[in-house]
Amino acid sequence: WEGNPFSLVSRFQHAAGDAEAIDRVRDQRFALDRVLAGEWGARIDRARIVAAGHSYGANTTLMSAGARVVRQGGARVVRDGKAIQLRDPRFSAAIVISAPPFYGDDDFRPILSGITIPTLHVTTADDIIRIPGFGSGVDDRLKVFDATGGTRKVLAVYRHGTHNVFTDHRYFDSREVSEDVKRATESLSLAFIDSTFEGSPTGLAQWRSGHRALLARYEMR
Repeated sequence: WEGNPFSLVSRFQHAAGDAEAIDRVRDQRFALDRVLAGEWGARIDRARIVAAGHSYGANTTLMSAGARVVRQGGARVVRDGKAIQLRDPRFSAAIVISAPPFYGDDDFRPILSGITIPTLHVTTADDIIRIPGFGSGVDDRLKVFDATGGTRKVLAVYRHGTHNVFTDHRYFDSREVSEDVKRATESLSLAFIDSTFEGSPTGLAQWRSGHRALLARYEMR
């Protein structure tokens, strides 16, 4: 985002485009390839690899989880007559934080219904994205949750916090809100992972009980 401020709008638009979306998924795949092939690879349980991301990173995570989203002019992008396959089968679960809608598509179900792995969706009641030429509110995060397939999914909506509350750039969030939300999201993510791989919902139930004051909505399906 650095550089000439007069080109900021075009950089935002380019970052939201199909080419960048594909490249981010390929970057993620490349990074995982290198980690698994490196010195830590032998210590990683291949059956318990989880993808996670915030905002654009949440879209990357959904595409790696199986979203059929890569489109151009309303038609799926094809190469040599075949659709580009972006799903990475090494991911067994996904954590999706503040996912924007997939641009140009009003119905998310054809895009997200093919996801079959467990997903955790995290947002806030004031999770609004404002960039030049594009705006998106918490209703879009809820639509992503509703449209996502899979046998198990969890939604947590915090009462307070903006789109950037999950990052180190608080902007409009107080330090207290930012720290509360990030600590809660960390423990929620761990409870979700334990629940996914250990098969017991106890940790998620305990997390909800301990964080009721922070929550505007919580749902398990």
